[in-house]
Parts: sequence; structure tokens; C-alpha cells
Amino acid sequence: MAKRRFELPGIQDLSKEQEAARALPKEGQHLIVGGPGTGKTVLALIRVRRHARDGDPHVFLVHNHLLHRSSGQLAGETLSSATWEQWFGRKFRDITGQPLPRKDADSPDGYRPIDWRAVLDLAERAKPVQDAPYVVIDEGQDMPPEFYRSLVKLEFERFFVAADQNQQITDAHSSRKDVETELGVDTHDTVELTYNYRNSTPVARLARAFYTGDPASPPPALPERHGVPAWLVDYPPERFAEVCLRIVRLADRDPTRLVGVLAPNNGVRQRYLDGLRAVAKDDLDHDPPTIETFHGDYRPEVRFDEGGILVINVQACKGLEFDFAVLADIDQHYYRPDDRETTMKRFYVMVARAREQVILLRQIGAESRIEEILPGDPEVLRKSVLSRRKSP
Repeated sequence: MAKRRFELPGIQDLSKEQEAARALPKEGQHLIVGGPGTGKTVLALIRVRRHARDGDPHVFLVHNHLLHRSSGQLAGETLSSATWEQWFGRKFRDITGQPLPRKDADSPDGYRPIDWRAVLDLAERAKPVQDAPYVVIDEGQDMPPEFYRSLVKLEFERFFVAADQNQQITDAHSSRKDVETELGVDTHDTVELTYNYRNSTPVARLARAFYTGDPASPPPALPERHGVPAWLVDYPPERFAEVCLRIVRLADRDPTRLVGVLAPNNGVRQRYLDGLRAVAKDDLDHDPPTIETFHGDYRPEVRFDEGGILVINVQACKGLEFDFAVLADIDQHYYRPDDRETTMKRFYVMVARAREQVILLRQIGAESRIEEILPGDPEVLRKSVLSRRKSP
């Protein structure tokens, strides 16, 4: 399998603002904010590596399992890491002797949300944790304020949190102000990152079109980096196989590139996974690309240092980076005119995953008002239509 570059930069490669974040003292509470591509994950992992080399007790926490996998590969060494909810459940039981309190199931998959009122009550009465580790958190906006409040009540004192409230796509999340308040970080001490090191100029311009205007973490400055224009492609359902073949050929063009196909739900994810695998045997210039998925309890060993195609739901794409991002069937995304911000934040996150190009796909004939949030400027998003095949 063709290798792609996927490694942490050296300390000598950091910018002045990144170096300011890296050089923060190990003790205390620190918050790093910045838009997509500013290097928040990189700085969090460099922080973890520093603790590991110094022999410090530490833990690296992320929101989802796929980012956990990606971070481990990027760090290039064994991490003391976990998803935040799994780690908190284990730690809470160790400290209080009680299982993590949960409410009755209120979702189709049976997930039981944490009962934070009960958690905070037990934390108030628990003995303080001994030798609390350094806690490093990536995508900290996706953890609820009560999570931070509980750790402080349990007398965790050393935090390094990287976050961007404009990239909130979970129901329970924290704003910049929430994290500053719960951890006692003075607003003037929060480190702000301002430059985009990931996206090409066309990708960054499209991502900016979905910025909601929240000043707590403004979008980074537009990078001056060549790239391919973003496209919206409308296609009729009968040409779906051709759409899949185009994605496969995009991956085949350069086997060292990783294509992320980002789906609005499991139905669309499975449809594209099946469709891509069905056409991957067609005439290609190279061996068929690896086509993988990651969801629920299906968690294969996805490699981010290899080219191929990864088909995932939007919730799993947080913090990840692809060479090309394909936003599959955007007409199927949740959208209500009275809640534009939720959908715009999702698109902000998805678009910003791409380094080189973004392609949006939409089915002709699907009922959707998603057009209302798409940019109309052809310099930002070009549009094309695959015509219906004529009847014989």
C-alpha cells in the first residue's frame, strides 16, 4: 500500500504562536483555541509526548474512537490515551467506588446519557484523587461543562485543552467561556492560534462560507496555498455507480492520497461503501484502493499513513485530515431554517478536513433545503450537473 506523509512536525518547525502554546508550563490550567488547521491536535500530542518522555502520569483524551486511533498513529509511540467518556467512567468508579450514574435510555441505539447531577453530588462527597495525572484534551468543545466541573471537584489540577467552539457537532458541548470558567483560565491567558496550516486556499474559502460568526474562535486567516476549486455535483440516482467510480478514480490518480467520504448518516455511509467496493475492480491505473469504514462496534485498524478511501459518518470526522474530502449526499443532512447554525457547523467541520480539494454530492430530486446555506459565489463553490440518461 502506498504510504502518505503522516507525522508530527519537529519543534523547530512550529510557528511563533504554536511555540508559545508548546512552551506553556506543565503545571496549571491551559486553554488553546483556534480554527481548523491551526495545529491544535499537533500541540496536544506534542504535550503528551513531553509528559511521556518526562515520566509524568498523564492521559490524552478525545471525543471519538477514530480520532483516538489517528492520534496514536500520528504520535508515533504508545500513548496513555482514551476516549473521554470511557476514561471518565473508569476513573469515577476508581475514586468513588460507584458506577458512573446514567439516565434511562432516550435514544434508538439505547445509549444512556450521563446523569451529571448525580455525578457532581458523588464527586462533592468523594475523597480527592491522589496523584492526579496531567490531563491533555483534544477537541475539548465536544465535552460538556459538567465533565470539567466534575474533574475540578475531584481535585484534578493540571489541564491542557485544545478547542474550537465553532466546531461543535455534539449535543452536549462546551463553549470557550465554559472551559475558561470551569477550569479557572483567565481569558487573557488563553492562547489563540490564527494561521491555517492544513487547507488549500479554495478549501479554506469554502470552509469560511460556513463560519457562523462566533467571535470566540474566528476562522484562521486565509492561507496562500494553491489548490483545486471546490465543486458541487448534482447527480440523478441512476448514475450513482458512475459517481462512485469517479471517487475511486480520484484515489487511483495518486495512491498516496487519502480520500474521506463523509456521510450524513449510516444509511448513506453503507450505500457509498457498497457502491465504491462494487466499482473498485474497474479499469484503473493502479491496484484497487483500500476502501474501509469505521462505525459503532466495527473498528478496523484504519491506517492514516496510507492512501485509500475511508467512508465515515460526519460525527467520526472530528479532528481528522484527508487529502480530499467528498461530502456524500448533502441533501440528507439535518437542516431546519430555524436552526441553521447546527448544520453550518457540521459543514464547517467537514469541509475543513480536506487539505487539497472538497467535492459536494447531491441527489437530483431529493427533498431538501440545504441550498439555503450553500455559498452562491462560483469562485467559492462551482456547480455541475450529471444529466439523466436518455431512455432507449
